[in-house]
Amino acid sequence: MEATLTPRDKKLLYMLGFIVIAFVFGWLLMRPIIKSIINTDEAIASAEVLKQQNENKSMGLMSAQMLMDKFEEDLEIATEEYYASMDSSEIDKMFTMYVLEFGLRAKDLIIAMPDAALEEMPYKHSEIGERLAERENSSSSSSSDAMSDSMSSDSSTEGISADDLMVSFVKTPLEAYAEKQMMVTDTTAAGIQAANVTIVLTGNGDRAQKFLDDILVKPSIRVTAFAWDDMPPIVRTLEDGTIEVSESRERQLTVRLKLYMYDSEKAGIEATGEED
Repeated sequence: MEATLTPRDKKLLYMLGFIVIAFVFGWLLMRPIIKSIINTDEAIASAEVLKQQNENKSMGLMSAQMLMDKFEEDLEIATEEYYASMDSSEIDKMFTMYVLEFGLRAKDLIIAMPDAALEEMPYKHSEIGERLAERENSSSSSSSDAMSDSMSSDSSTEGISADDLMVSFVKTPLEAYAEKQMMVTDTTAAGIQAANVTIVLTGNGDRAQKFLDDILVKPSIRVTAFAWDDMPPIVRTLEDGTIEVSESRERQLTVRLKLYMYDSEKAGIEATGEED
């Protein structure tokens, strides 16, 4: 049985063949374009992730810069009253000139140079000491409260999303910095050094008292002890050979003190060096 194709069938076959050929050529031409579009979409997605990472890093850098600026400002304020780091000869010269300004004489000057950063705690009855004590008491009570709260957290957090819970725990870098700043309890990490100085001076009693009054109010000097002594009587031999003894109008003042110094280049080196 022979099948005959009508002119209409032949036209349909020609059209079908043309469509197949066009589809094959079209697919060969479009496939690279489609792949390129897919690769471009993937590259855009990767670029978006990288952009977000860079934005996060930029925000972190801005926060770090803010913290650095705040730290430098606080450090400058906290250390502006301290003397710059000096060696023993510079300290000797400074106190000798200081005594001479009051018209007194430096009879003796003993200087014990520091060999490490100063470690001092605030006096317990001072404002800072009382605040630290209050914080320690509150922290101990809050830890017990936190334990009891954690036991009932399952019932108390029902219906609250994880994002809402995280909001109360997230702190800004400046808030964390301020909190840590309030937790400072000693001077070791600051790199503050203290030289122990003993000055024995002689001269007019009123001038010596003015010297003592002046040195007591200096913010970077702490007087730890002082003592007054009468000078020995003045013995003079007159022309006729008689000996005259008279009381001296001068007095001797011994002052023991701590001279606080700050070296910005060595700040914190002693504290961090112990951990290395």
